[in-house]
Amino acid sequence: MDELDTIQSQLYKEAITHSSTGEAAHNERLEFLGDAVLSVIISEWLYSNEENLSVGRMSQIRAATVREESLASVARKLDLGSKVRISKGEEKSGGRLRPSLLADTFEAVIAALYLSAGLEKTREFVLPLFQEQLQRALAEEFVSDYKSQFQEKMQARGAESIEYSVIRDSGPDHDKTFWVELAVDGKVLATGVGKSKKQAEQAAARKALGNRQEN
Repeated sequence: MDELDTIQSQLYKEAITHSSTGEAAHNERLEFLGDAVLSVIISEWLYSNEENLSVGRMSQIRAATVREESLASVARKLDLGSKVRISKGEEKSGGRLRPSLLADTFEAVIAALYLSAGLEKTREFVLPLFQEQLQRALAEEFVSDYKSQFQEKMQARGAESIEYSVIRDSGPDHDKTFWVELAVDGKVLATGVGKSKKQAEQAAARKALGNRQEN
């Protein structure tokens, strides 16, 4: 991708440096910024191109478009797994294949591009990469963002706190399974299981929604 060639060399090195290397200049801060930049670009596209969508629907489509699995898929297309700098231990545990690491690296690279070339160039790079995900999400009758649904319902009922906690995980680092417990105002309502923390949280929220509809 020509746009990536415009990234300042030091920023690019930082963007592809995982914290496991122990280096001071790793990519976590860039990852934080990249997450926000992606959110702005996708939100702006939805606002400008889909005038009839509600705010709730746009939020669901954005969440489906930039979820971990989507970001990891784009990172694979860019071959970021072979470029990321990781520790030997991370290498042995299959870190280059881990969806969360790939997604985080992609977000960091997007931040580096934004800082080097500005928002317009970053937008030109990002939108073609996500057209397939956007069109798929738009075509779906309903995007399963159970966490948002659950949060809206609980807040409408006056809930003060909604907490998701990892209570267990198993498997090798590159293929873990997570168990997440969902509690509202200190009361556990459901437990979800998934191949990532986010998937497990969605599963817990979906189960909690089903339980409350049955009661």
